[in-house]
Amino acid sequence: MGRQNVIGRTGGIVLLLGLLSLVGCAPLQPRVAVDFTASETEGVTPLLVEFTPVVPGDPAHFYWDFGDGETSADASPVHVYRAEGTYDVFLTVTLADGSQGRVRKEGLIEVQTKARQVTRLSALYWLNAGNGTIHRGDRAGYAQHTVASYIHRGKDLAVGGGYVFWTADDAIYRANYDGSGAQAIVTGQAGLQSIAVNGSAGVLYWACAPSDPFDSQFRSGSLRSATVDGTSRRTLEEYETCYDPYTWWVRCDQDTGRLYRYFDDANFVWPTRLASSALDDGELQYLVFLLPSTFVVGEVLGSMDGLTTMAIDAGDGPAHYVYWTGGMAVLRCRVSGDDPTTAMFNVNSPRGVAVDVVEGKMYWSDSEGIHRVNIDGTHAELIYPGVRADVLVIQE
Repeated sequence: MGRQNVIGRTGGIVLLLGLLSLVGCAPLQPRVAVDFTASETEGVTPLLVEFTPVVPGDPAHFYWDFGDGETSADASPVHVYRAEGTYDVFLTVTLADGSQGRVRKEGLIEVQTKARQVTRLSALYWLNAGNGTIHRGDRAGYAQHTVASYIHRGKDLAVGGGYVFWTADDAIYRANYDGSGAQAIVTGQAGLQSIAVNGSAGVLYWACAPSDPFDSQFRSGSLRSATVDGTSRRTLEEYETCYDPYTWWVRCDQDTGRLYRYFDDANFVWPTRLASSALDDGELQYLVFLLPSTFVVGEVLGSMDGLTTMAIDAGDGPAHYVYWTGGMAVLRCRVSGDDPTTAMFNVNSPRGVAVDVVEGKMYWSDSEGIHRVNIDGTHAELIYPGVRADVLVIQE
């Protein structure tokens, strides 16, 4: 029996050494320590949460499970919880070298039944430049009516502060949400291109493009502001020639007061490029106002090409993303300039775009009509077929 015991122990040692040898031939890859933060962890429905990963190294792939049946592959997703409950959040990160890290936070998100009825964002507005009309409709495609007609050379539309604003030739018009009480509040704005309104502050902004300097009727461009009744006008910037960069599109975040703009290069004046060989060095920027006529400029995203219209997302707080159309796609980036990506591929000549992050929907228009889709790109539907919408705006 003693010999058998010795042999048994020897065999066990040999087996153990063999296993260690095999393990040594295929070393296990260490896990990566990952973490994440959440902008909100409790609140009432719909609860918007912005998740930010904390990852060492060079991440190549993200997989988020929000605990409510929805997932995302975005690096820093914005998710909306629409039902009451307690939710675990799970993140898996794969680095460029193939190593992985995982983290699960149980019971992280607490969502209660909506305590109030959200009445903002009640309608979708759009401008049909070809017909010279502005329309208002519900956001499911069931009903629409005409707000304004006989608009000549309309280019842009803004809604907020109790009014609808639009451009027509060299004038800015204002009407009530239903189109009643329409009147010109600002005139004599040659090259009028884009408008935006900060309804909370009662301020209207607009941009005028400079003209071709070889034209005998040359005009300078400018960025201007006024109160929502058209008074207290101010010139914020003046562009003496079309060879200077100038503001092309403006959109306002009324929660932060920031004015987002597309600041174009010197060689692109509506409707054609002056110098076909010129490079487009347009930038997305934001303006922070220290005083009504004094501001500082920050860059969101540079070296942009082909932007045709833009929007910031609407919600119960500050904007999260800037959206724009260009080429055959709808694109977006964070208001910080991070995470530039394509929101929708293979769009047939996109014109307008509008986004509501609380509802979780993005709207865009093309040659087929007005479409609606979840922000993650799923469940696309044509809600207003055959409708031309050059500009889309959600009522705030």
